[in-house]
Amino acid sequence: MKKLTLAIVIVFISFYGCKTTQAQVTIKPAFPNLTFELPIDIQYPEDGTNRLFVVAQRGKIFVFENNPAVSSAKEFLDLTDRVLFNGEQGLLGLAFHPDYKDNGYFYVDYTTDNPRRTVISRFQVSSYNPDSADKNSEQILLEVEQPYQN
Repeated sequence: MKKLTLAIVIVFISFYGCKTTQAQVTIKPAFPNLTFELPIDIQYPEDGTNRLFVVAQRGKIFVFENNPAVSSAKEFLDLTDRVLFNGEQGLLGLAFHPDYKDNGYFYVDYTTDNPRRTVISRFQVSSYNPDSADKNSEQILLEVEQPYQN
């Protein structure tokens, strides 16, 4: 009988003892003074510089200070000359090396053509400007043929 009573009390508390409230959600732009065309990713390199990097599908990566009042972003890397952009194709990913602070390596994933394929490459930040990548440092690590546009 005690087990049945305990079960009834638990059921009662579950259904009647908890107040239900509707959560109020307010959405605010994190960086109201910035706009990007077709942003698909945002990354933080964990290098102590308090910067964020936004990947734009057409083939550019932008860098800016992680501050809600920031009003401009710098072009970090422009790969529009090698990125095939259309629908689900384009510059699709960015990852920083765990030791980015010391070696400046980062990795990108993009679609290119002739033949159409996915490319995974490693780049390095410029030796003279931490807000700019060395476009000529590309080392292709993997290529996978992509016979379809999606």
